[in-house]
Amino acid sequence: MTRFEPCLIVKRMVVKRRASVAYDEHFHLGVNVVRGDNSSGKSTILNFIFFGLGGDLSKDDWSEHALKCDFVWIEVEYNGKPAVLRRAIDVNSLSPMEIFGGRYDDALIAPIEEWAKYPYSRSRNAESFSQAIFRLLGMPDVAVEGTSSITIHQVLRLLYADQLSPIENLFRFEGYDPENLREAVGNLLCGAFDAEIYELQQRRRLRDKEYSEASAELRSIFKVVGGDESLGLEWVQQKRKALVEEREELLGHIATAEEEFYAKRSDEKITISAQKSVFKEVQQLQRELQDIRASIGALEFEIADSDAFIATLRQRLEALKDADLTSSVVETIHFATCPSCYAEILENDETIAACHLCKTPLDTQRARDRVVGLMNDLSIQVRQSERLQGVRQYRLKALELKYASTENEWKLKAKELTGLSVLPTSKVRDKIRELHRRLGYIDKSIEDTDEQLNLANRIGDLSARKAALDAELKDLDACIEGLKRSQTDRLRTARRSIERKTIELLKGDLKRQDSFEDPKHVDFSFAKNMITVDEHTYFSASSRVVLKTSFLVGFLAAALEDEAFRHPRFLMIDITEDKGMEQERSHNFQEQVVRVSAESEVEHQIILATAMPSPKLDKDAFVGKFSTRDNGTLAFI
Repeated sequence: MTRFEPCLIVKRMVVKRRASVAYDEHFHLGVNVVRGDNSSGKSTILNFIFFGLGGDLSKDDWSEHALKCDFVWIEVEYNGKPAVLRRAIDVNSLSPMEIFGGRYDDALIAPIEEWAKYPYSRSRNAESFSQAIFRLLGMPDVAVEGTSSITIHQVLRLLYADQLSPIENLFRFEGYDPENLREAVGNLLCGAFDAEIYELQQRRRLRDKEYSEASAELRSIFKVVGGDESLGLEWVQQKRKALVEEREELLGHIATAEEEFYAKRSDEKITISAQKSVFKEVQQLQRELQDIRASIGALEFEIADSDAFIATLRQRLEALKDADLTSSVVETIHFATCPSCYAEILENDETIAACHLCKTPLDTQRARDRVVGLMNDLSIQVRQSERLQGVRQYRLKALELKYASTENEWKLKAKELTGLSVLPTSKVRDKIRELHRRLGYIDKSIEDTDEQLNLANRIGDLSARKAALDAELKDLDACIEGLKRSQTDRLRTARRSIERKTIELLKGDLKRQDSFEDPKHVDFSFAKNMITVDEHTYFSASSRVVLKTSFLVGFLAAALEDEAFRHPRFLMIDITEDKGMEQERSHNFQEQVVRVSAESEVEHQIILATAMPSPKLDKDAFVGKFSTRDNGTLAFI
């Protein structure tokens, strides 16, 4: 079969209670029917799948029997790549997820190092399991204005028609449910977000964060200097220049005073201890400058080396994706002649998978199974390396500031040594001691001014950085807005296709609702979470069930015809059969779902739960036993 990406297929689900298995069933492509009496646990199974795939369940969504279980394991295929998802069953929800690259049987014996654990929510130091899953599906990590990024939970809400949500709503019910988030999810699945918009949005978020950090640092600096935002570079430079001139004048007074003292007291013992002391300080500062310069050079080399390492990791990640695609397209290579001696290679009838030339057994499936783990490992390495680069950049900036401060101190001491070398000093006398005290005060003032100079330079850099970031943010906003306008045609095409497919299903319904017999228009709004037929909004309860499920199946059918959709080609329907739905009408809908599935040559999966399975359904569509209240879906020992 053809595969459109993204494509999500559930292969197997296992629910465990301590060491025992409460549920273990395999699922297949196409329609999967979970059947059983009411209150026998069908909804519990679909809730387990929803939760295991990354959905969020509230306390009221968990059944009493479900809470007796400990873990749910789901073997899935993301765009053909196998993975095993494991989540602990927690009434408080927001459980983390563990992901293993490969099949369930391999996951059972795999060491803990081969599992990657992801939290429910992203943080600065760790990505969420939604980000990991979107990467495996090839879906963008879309940010929504005013809210956080779209999660896999939000996507699954439009792929799961459960019993407890209002039947007039398109999305599974949720307390916090902003309109712009629902619209973003719907547009994403329609294919109305392209990669360029995603990249620009990611870049905008990064620049906006940098802008906020620059603003916060500026506020901190102004708070330290007493809120004086007029601390300008030119003013500080003028102040420093005046202090240096005063210092030069003071050195002249010291030289004159000492010269006068020596002229009057030629028998006073002369010493050069002051010159020695300052000379040692100059030497120490020179060594510090050399050490800092060496540290800066080493850090710059480390940053450059890490940049090259990150670029190599990204190339490997892309190569891994290309290799996975190539291995699924290119068949095993066969040689007609030996590439070494050119002798003809005889064919054999061996059926085992092995190299055509040297007969070494091949384990191609195992190699493909490891792709998920390798992609996750490389992505984590890239994120960790980028985070370390940020730390190195911060250290480099600190070293550069320390170098500049030490260099200024060295220049002052060098100048002081030059002044002392002109004329040797004598022992301390009252006048000369006072002049030296004044010199020390000026030196401290110059040092303080140097700190102010660094602050002024930092303020100038931050102000310029803010201005540049502000200009870049405006340019990014303009580009994003232009691309969004260009996507209007894509969204219009997708909506027309969904409408056409939904109308086909409504026309195929039994003649129970006048509006469904020959509808001309089906309008829907992801933001408003509603659907209308020829502008009619009121229908009987059973007709609302038919309308909602017809829309969701129509959405899937449209995605099976158009590769531009970002719909995962996956759907779960827990048919509401306590809203006046008659058995004949339910059977008719199930048969329509099977027809839609059978007409498509594109990989997809529909999991359907019903208490009234149609006798016309192929028995291969059924999953597991027919459950009853006494013999439910979950088996407890």
